Parts: sequence; C-alpha cells; structure tokens
Amino acid sequence: MHKFGLIGNPISHSKSPALFKAAYPAGEFTYDLIEAPTCNKAMELFHANGYTGINITSPFKEEIMKYVTLPDRVTALMGCANIAIKEGGEIKSYNSDYFGVKETLKEYLSGKEIESIKAMVIGAGGAGKAAALACVDLGMETILANRSAEKAEPYAKKIGAKYISLDQIPFYLKDTDLIVYSLSFRIDALKDEPLEGKLFFEANYANPQFCNQKGIEYISGKYWLYNQAIPAFKLFTGKEPDTKAMKEIMGL
Repeated sequence: MHKFGLIGNPISHSKSPALFKAAYPAGEFTYDLIEAPTCNKAMELFHANGYTGINITSPFKEEIMKYVTLPDRVTALMGCANIAIKEGGEIKSYNSDYFGVKETLKEYLSGKEIESIKAMVIGAGGAGKAAALACVDLGMETILANRSAEKAEPYAKKIGAKYISLDQIPFYLKDTDLIVYSLSFRIDALKDEPLEGKLFFEANYANPQFCNQKGIEYISGKYWLYNQAIPAFKLFTGKEPDTKAMKEIMGL
C-alpha cells in the first residue's frame, strides 16, 4: 500500500485527507497529516515512515526545494513546490497550485478572450507565484503585488509579469479585470478601494476575507483546492480520482 500525506504547520484544519479519501474510496492508498515544526523534521518523518509522496503547504513550499533533485518546469521557475514524490533515488517536485489556478480560470472565463484580461495577483508566496505564472501562461497581462520586492520583483521579471508594491495597488485597480488574492489576511490597500465589477479569486477557503464583498464576481478557494487536488492525486497514484465525490466533500 502506498502512503501519501501533507506536510506543513499548522495543518490540522486541512481538508486534504477527506478529499483524498473521497477520491479513492477503495482504501488502496492512505493519506496522513504530517505536522512538524520544521521542514527538515517533516522530511525526516517522510523518509522514516515510508511515504511515497507528499503535498506541501505553508510554510515549507520554498524550503522543500532543498530536498528536491528533479524539479519540473513550473517548480524550477518558481523556486517552490507543493508536491514531492519519491522515485528511485530521486525526489521529483511539482506545483499543482499552478493547475488549480489555471484550470479554475479557464472554466470561469470560458467563451471570453482570456488574452485581453488584465490580472493582478496579490501576494508572492508559493500560492501567489503559482497564480502569477498561471495567469501569464494563459496569456494575461499580469501584475504581481507584494509587500517586499526582494523576491517578488526578480520573479515577476523572470516570468514576464510586472511587480508593484502593495501601496501601489490603488493606482492599478481601475484597469484590473481579475484579482487573484493569495494572502490569508485583508490588506489596507484594499480596505476602501472600489472592487465592483472585478472577478475576484481568493485562495483562502478556510477563512475567506472577501466572500461577502459587494459588487464582485467571487470565486471561492474551494475551486482552487479541488482543481489542484486532481493533478496532485493523479501524480501520486497514476489513477483517476473520483471527482464527483471530491466535489461533494468540497461542497461544490
């Protein structure tokens, strides 16, 4: 039996085990929460307890790359991953957050000229980096907004996006069609700004900050989780998951 799991801290709230169980109800695989104070400790548990693959969440998405020997194109560009799979003597990395954003937006924007959409991604952690790359790869003119320029600005330049600081957001909002919000808290730059008419995609499904915002077309982070889980589970198992059961677990 292959064992899979999630590393991060804290992760007790995660829906991933329930989602995985729904995806593979026959019980041929197991999926555990591997909560650890450090990425190093989490990886010790990963190796010691015979896991084949893991999902990675905050705050280990960047640090996990120290343990990766074969990154794919997306994780090599981003410098972070949310999937690591042991294969022979190698550890391969992938980022299904990228697909979670890309597939969700493709569904929501079906029938529209995606290349004409101007996107702003707020936050340049692992989720934000994935979202920015997904928007660029969809052909959107993309802005990456982050508090610090240290990592965000070089990354934005590398993928063909524009970097701005958080306090510059109000100056660019008028021309923005889509906001992808990857932070877990509400920033001051959006407190008094009009968001009417925007498509607003928020990563945080557990404690969303903008789900009741008036005048926006809101996309729940549950869709992000669902659409990133499908490719992740396929990579883990090589088998198709039960997507209908996964949707039911997510309330979609």
